[in-house]
Amino acid sequence: MRVADYLLSKLADQGIDTVFGLTGGGIMHLIDAISLSESVKFQAVHHEEFAGVCADGYARSGRKFGVAFATTGPGGAHLFTATAAAWQDSVPLLLIIGQVKTSDSSRLRGNDVRQNGTFEFDTIGAFSHITKKASIVSNSEEAVEAINEAISLCQEGRPGPVLIEIPLDVQGSEISETAALKPNINANLSDELSSSGQEFLKAIGDSIRVSQRPIILFGAGAVRSHSESLIEELVSTTSIPYVVTQFARGLGDIDHQLFLGSPGVKANKSANLALTEADLIIAIGTSLHQQVIGWNEDAFKDLESHKIWTEIDSNTRESRKHLVDEAFNVDSSQAIQILIKYFQENSYDFNPLNNWRERVMSLREKYLLHFPVQKFEEGRFCVYKAISILSQRANRFRSIVTDAGVVWYAVPQHFFPARGSFFISSGSFGSMGMALPLAIGSATATNNPTLCITGDGSLMTCLQELATLALAKLPILLIINSNNGYASIRSTHDKFFNGRKIGTDGSNGVLIPKYRELAKVFNIEYACASTETDLIKILDSDPCSSLNSPMIIEVMTLVNQSVEPVIVSKLSKVTGQMESGSLIDLFPMSDK
Repeated sequence: MRVADYLLSKLADQGIDTVFGLTGGGIMHLIDAISLSESVKFQAVHHEEFAGVCADGYARSGRKFGVAFATTGPGGAHLFTATAAAWQDSVPLLLIIGQVKTSDSSRLRGNDVRQNGTFEFDTIGAFSHITKKASIVSNSEEAVEAINEAISLCQEGRPGPVLIEIPLDVQGSEISETAALKPNINANLSDELSSSGQEFLKAIGDSIRVSQRPIILFGAGAVRSHSESLIEELVSTTSIPYVVTQFARGLGDIDHQLFLGSPGVKANKSANLALTEADLIIAIGTSLHQQVIGWNEDAFKDLESHKIWTEIDSNTRESRKHLVDEAFNVDSSQAIQILIKYFQENSYDFNPLNNWRERVMSLREKYLLHFPVQKFEEGRFCVYKAISILSQRANRFRSIVTDAGVVWYAVPQHFFPARGSFFISSGSFGSMGMALPLAIGSATATNNPTLCITGDGSLMTCLQELATLALAKLPILLIINSNNGYASIRSTHDKFFNGRKIGTDGSNGVLIPKYRELAKVFNIEYACASTETDLIKILDSDPCSSLNSPMIIEVMTLVNQSVEPVIVSKLSKVTGQMESGSLIDLFPMSDK
């Protein structure tokens, strides 16, 4: 068996049925191994960056991890952005990069040169800071060890990408029978309660007994630890209100009367107000980023609440523990199990929380949804109206994917995924163009209808992947938020630079093509909605209502769309200077 065949057999053992990539000479043995595999197929893309992004979407849709292949040189280099995004979003990826022969490899020869072999590029040096491990193998024995280690490492602890460079001659080399029979190395998470878990349990007991207004904040870490069923058990058996970060939107249940949406700088006001009024905040699986707690970290720290936080990344925990009262090194899954354990084993009287529950339900009724009041534009309508219409049909989709720009904020504010579905965002990067390849990866993983919401500007950065979508015939409903280019950037130019705009739309350097014509080129079904009625009619008619192949709906939304509610800065009465707003400083202001 070749090293390439061994790798494919290990992927199949892990339930991985698709590898994403762009074929090339530097990975010829790996590509050949896929052609011989009965279990793993190759999904070709048109740019290696989006092979990585597809693998990201695949991993976030119920698979153990995602896999991307890239040839040496520019192929590997093109994976950088996708890898960086997966690193920051804690997505388990296995990245296999081709490399020149071992005899030509600068790194293996110990040559301190920029390049030796033809098309050689040192991905190890470039990627080492955005992967859990990046390594090159020099022979078949090392390859076997590296493959087994990578499969485990990308999943365990805080997940993330792992990269292996496999030189061309090593890909095709045979491995010994002894090496081939080595057992799988899988990620093992202990169910035993750690010392930190014991301390967390005590802290919960000490705090919850005296709390009158508790709230739980769940983040993406709870998604990565596959804790959806545990959260459902927790919130269904307690009377404690909860909120989720925008990246953990799939954990929220719109039908639960104590779910308040997502807090943050552009968020659901109900969630922000509830966090500011709580006397106990239990934060699980969130890095407490400014996008969640507001630009003014001190304002969050100074809230009159006791704050308990679990975070397994030691660097993150160390850098932000000053924002909370107690921080614990406890995995999200175990933290939720500890909460369930506490309420199961202790007689807890929920009656004192009645007033708090009533307050929370009032906040939810008043502030969960907000539609900005804006000037009428002929042939266009509010993006929030469009998203709400899509949300009413959430049960049609196994996955919901959103891109950067206006939709990056607006979708998590107004879209409520059906229980058990996957909510996938371009994440910490907010990178334009990631939605379509994320959706391709997700639909490949689930083989179910996927809703992908992108912008007319964002789609241009990955336009070639419409060809991938068309050929794969995946059931993806691609919604294009058509607002004449880069609306978020245009808004910033208007706000801070007196309307001087460069590179935002067709009037100042950015051409947005006619997507109706492009849909014809790629032979993808197309429809256009200029009103709410148009959108409803399209969604409820064939082929959209029973989606089994790609379809594009271009939604003509307001060019000058406001994103609200939004945290605003305010003038200090003491210093006279502008100060960053807190969670409570949401525009438009209103009585609580």
